Amino acid sequence: MSCWLCGLETTELSTNPKEPICENGPCQICNAVAKVDEEINQAVAALRRLIDKRCDLRSEQNRVHGTLIHRLPVELKNYIFELLLPSRDEWGEFSHTELSVMPSYFGSVCRGWRDVVWSNPSFWTTIHIVLGQESTSGALSRIGSVNDWILRSRSLPLQIVLRDEGGSKEQFKAVIDAISQCSSRWHSLSLDLPWTLNAYLPSNLQCRSLKKLRIICRKEWIDIGEQSGPLFLYPVTPEEIEISGVVPRSLQISWNHLTFAKVTNFDFGEIAQLLGHAPLMTHFQVWSPSLWTTSMRPIIHRRLKVFGTRWDKYPFSSAASLLTSLTLPSLQEFHTNAMITLKYLPALVQRSSCLLTKLRLFKDFGDESPIFDSLLSPLPGVTNLVVETLDYDPGTISKLLLDGYFPDMRHLTLRLEPFRFLLDSGAISPLLDLKQPRHDRPYKGKLHKFLVIDHAYIFDDLWDSDLGERLKAVDISLMKNGFEFL
Repeated sequence: MSCWLCGLETTELSTNPKEPICENGPCQICNAVAKVDEEINQAVAALRRLIDKRCDLRSEQNRVHGTLIHRLPVELKNYIFELLLPSRDEWGEFSHTELSVMPSYFGSVCRGWRDVVWSNPSFWTTIHIVLGQESTSGALSRIGSVNDWILRSRSLPLQIVLRDEGGSKEQFKAVIDAISQCSSRWHSLSLDLPWTLNAYLPSNLQCRSLKKLRIICRKEWIDIGEQSGPLFLYPVTPEEIEISGVVPRSLQISWNHLTFAKVTNFDFGEIAQLLGHAPLMTHFQVWSPSLWTTSMRPIIHRRLKVFGTRWDKYPFSSAASLLTSLTLPSLQEFHTNAMITLKYLPALVQRSSCLLTKLRLFKDFGDESPIFDSLLSPLPGVTNLVVETLDYDPGTISKLLLDGYFPDMRHLTLRLEPFRFLLDSGAISPLLDLKQPRHDRPYKGKLHKFLVIDHAYIFDDLWDSDLGERLKAVDISLMKNGFEFL
């Protein structure tokens, strides 16, 4: 006779007279194992019920008399969570590359945290989407997350950041369809995508609440000349724009409410058109003007306070054409990366009768000492000078700082790199001498503040270097991101 469960053939199956044995039935040992397995399953089920019950009781315990955070007012909890959220720039991009804690993470900690985070729509008003190499299931999960964020934001204005890093057209279209449903609540829109996006945008977008618009169209994706058709069916009236690689005529934008503009690869005609149609603009930055035209008609803009230019190559003739065509009565700050523009800046200030008080010099191209072949006119009224990068002969900037080109300079700020250049050239000592009043000085300037400012991490190892030892012998006041000469 054999056991149907284990297949054992034995003649001792009926050793227990109390247990009847059927032909080809289970043996005594198999019956015992089956009973133990049943008891184990019952115990496991009971343990699972107890664990679930304990979890529910602990949640209730935390709610009634748990840790301190559960006894805090909801407003204070919201503030604490806001401090833990990642910092973002003005467009909603993360300001650092470290792993960021998102609101969805808080909701996964416990029921109390989830109730707080889910009930605060302000946590969900920034939707940051990066399209990449995702699987189909991952893309579907992304769309579900976007829809959840939109629902939790309720009726608050939204900040949309959409950037492509190799995503498929299907993923892109699905995301566009999801965020387009709330286009009436778009307050800020940042697109870093190929121009082919306009083929997937619905024709019924209502973006009348849009105040900030940034469009970055990379050159390798599409030729600018191929752009046709407006991005928006209905005109939008943003207050701030940042446009790169996009033809202005391809945008359905009204400039009447514009106050801030940063544009790249605009030609002089497009610059003149923007200045002429944006009477409320106070900040204007032009990066890499396209030299499709070499002349510009005279433009008077009465409200522009901050004007900046950045050139990719030497702007000898183009800088003259741009600056000599402008009259800016309200100009207060001027930013440039080309020293050659300083040749035409005094004439602009005199023609505009403006009070230019701040000048910022950043990344340049190299030695521009030939600008001193002709006598430069001084810039009285400039009290705040910022020098961020110095790639050329330090003698050039030394002449500007020490030879009376800025007779009214009161605040001088240097990045660490130009400071090293000037220190090695021996120009720092004369600059420190400007902090002391002297009767024999041919001009009236007196330096009140002399700062060296840079990224905080740069100074971590500076104080243990030879330069740090030299600075310790000078009367300075240390700060997190630099130091000040006293």
